[in-house]
Amino acid sequence: MSKPVSLTDAHRVAFIFLYFASETDQKLASEEMIVISDKIENCINESLKKVDNLNLWNIITESLNWFNALSLNDKQITFYQLMDFLKVNFSDNQKSRILEDLKVLAKSDGIFLEAEKALIDKSAELLN
Repeated sequence: MSKPVSLTDAHRVAFIFLYFASETDQKLASEEMIVISDKIENCINESLKKVDNLNLWNIITESLNWFNALSLNDKQITFYQLMDFLKVNFSDNQKSRILEDLKVLAKSDGIFLEAEKALIDKSAELLN
């Protein structure tokens, strides 16, 4: 499956979280998926109330299918494109929340890797 037809900010954020969770240790832990689901649910509830037809599980499934359909190189390219989109279209508060959510995600599997810290730092650089 390719990019979701009705791409929302929730899809974009989900993709970024999926990339972050799997890029740093080449696996996606169940604890990480729980955190991603919680954070996307918060994104839907707080930022996207104006869109009535958003469903958490549809967004997670569509984003995961989109993510899994890409090559490693295309995942990285898409991550950078999405970070650029967030840089331009998200408020400073929203960007700060994304960075804080990445920290929570990094710690969710009980292991805070140096690669995760480096990707959080790179994400902060990309968003500013």
